[in-house]
Amino acid sequence: MPAAPVLADEQAAVQHRLSFPERRNQYVHVSATFPAAGESLELAMPSWTPGSYLIRDFAAHVEGLRAADSAGNALPALKTAKNRWRIDTGGAAEVTVDYDVWGGELNVSESWVEAEIALINGAGVFLYNQDSRDRPQRVTVTLPPDWSRVSAALESDATGVFLARDFDELVDSPIVAGNTVHLDFWVEDQVYSLILSGENPFWDDKKSRDDVQKLVLAHQAFWRENPFERKYLFFNFFMGPYGGLEHDHSTVMMCSPWQMRSQGDYTKWLSLVSHEFFHAWNVRRLRPAALIEYDYEREMYSRELWLAEGLTSYYDTLLLFRSGLIDVGDYFELLAKEIRDYETVPGREVRSAELASFDTWVKHYQPDGNSVNSTVSYYRKGALIGFVTDFAIRRATRNGRSLDDVMREMYRRYGPEGEEGVGYPPGAFEDVVESMAGAEVRAIVEDMLRTTGDPAVDEALEWYGLSLNRSPGRELAEAAGAPIPTGFGVSWDTSEGHLLVEEVVRGSTGADAGLLPGDELVAIGDFRVTPATYAARVQRLEPGESIELLVTRHERLLRLPATVQHAIPESFQVVPKPRLSKREKQRLEAWLGRELIFKR
Repeated sequence: MPAAPVLADEQAAVQHRLSFPERRNQYVHVSATFPAAGESLELAMPSWTPGSYLIRDFAAHVEGLRAADSAGNALPALKTAKNRWRIDTGGAAEVTVDYDVWGGELNVSESWVEAEIALINGAGVFLYNQDSRDRPQRVTVTLPPDWSRVSAALESDATGVFLARDFDELVDSPIVAGNTVHLDFWVEDQVYSLILSGENPFWDDKKSRDDVQKLVLAHQAFWRENPFERKYLFFNFFMGPYGGLEHDHSTVMMCSPWQMRSQGDYTKWLSLVSHEFFHAWNVRRLRPAALIEYDYEREMYSRELWLAEGLTSYYDTLLLFRSGLIDVGDYFELLAKEIRDYETVPGREVRSAELASFDTWVKHYQPDGNSVNSTVSYYRKGALIGFVTDFAIRRATRNGRSLDDVMREMYRRYGPEGEEGVGYPPGAFEDVVESMAGAEVRAIVEDMLRTTGDPAVDEALEWYGLSLNRSPGRELAEAAGAPIPTGFGVSWDTSEGHLLVEEVVRGSTGADAGLLPGDELVAIGDFRVTPATYAARVQRLEPGESIELLVTRHERLLRLPATVQHAIPESFQVVPKPRLSKREKQRLEAWLGRELIFKR
């Protein structure tokens, strides 16, 4: 974790200055002054950013780098690697480098600059070296005249200059500039702000602020500790691919401007808020020992991302329910979706949760047409590991202990003031589980982590008086005398107005027929199908029926004999027993954390 702040008069700070003279062309201008010693100064730009495990090669967006001494005399600057430069200082005590960075990658991990707003993610904008990395960092932002605000989860001085204790804290603190909307609120003695990227007539500012406040209260109640040194910022952009990225005192999220106009979409956004805020504890302050000291230039491997991300996924919706923002039916629907999305992926039989964590650099963040068959999401399997582990602990201790207790004990042992050191080693989670629930529960956890076996979700549900319906759509169709959902075990990409094969599930009839990702389906039999007519046509086919698919591949027409199968279920259902026993109701309430009222 970051060291204590270093005063600028004890160690010379690195000075960064940002401006936006070419914002309409998506550039941010950077001028940075570094202390120098010796005849040369080496500078580098990170290749990835913590929390997003992909080598992004940010330096590809750097243009026109030049260097000068304090008198303005030009100094030779030579690029020596894809992300490194060497400045010949001529003995100067400090060196200023100027360069432009293109901010045209719209996602939560990179920087985005346009006429109205800028998101600056530090890993892809600021330079460093081993000496400057530990120095204080000062950032001055010069705004265009029509921009009103600049925000970052950093301390600032009386002149508005942002202050970071070191380069790691700078990288961890996104900067947002523009005409943003700020919605402040308090929970106990801590101040927070929901910062929106701009005015949005389709967004209810007050409701979103109040709902985020309820979520914060539920999270603070869970962890029983406030880790924040200053205001925490929830940045929310009405643009870009949906997602979020966590930081020590902020999170950056992106969603549709229409997100609140659908209750399902809004619940999804609240789950995202919950997920990213849970990370303020689990990941930012409680993380694998392998990720404590960042190496910004190469991959860093951990087998514990199922804990960092997966257990966070388990709690994001559970705490959403405990906050009172959704009802029990909504929560069961979200849990059923998690199980369905896990069980319909054949790749779960290929990679364990630990191996999927380790391979995130080449699998999770680089999906391809075969990902469904070759890997499993450590978010999704980790969430089900959390669900089953929670149940197993509660059962073994007669509801005396739970996964909640394990998470808090992990934080006590391995958090910022950890009794056993900062950062948990491999096996630490299993040790804590065993200390609370015994060796048998530990063995259950180890099996879920290290093998490709499925977590025992049915056993867990049954203990709570619940069951899982894995084919509600088929049952509904049969009861109504409607066509049974059918298909070929294929997902389709229709974004370009064609039926393009996106994924083919291993073991499906589509795989047996030889369908490949990228194939375009033109006809079933000799009759044309389009994205608009496909579903209706396939619904008229019977499971087991033999047909012929006409596809195009590499500009050739191919006829592929295929067999119709039951469609992959679109949904599962978690269903309570018609009459829960008093004990089952008590178990449910202890797990869900709210009193439940069941209608007879």
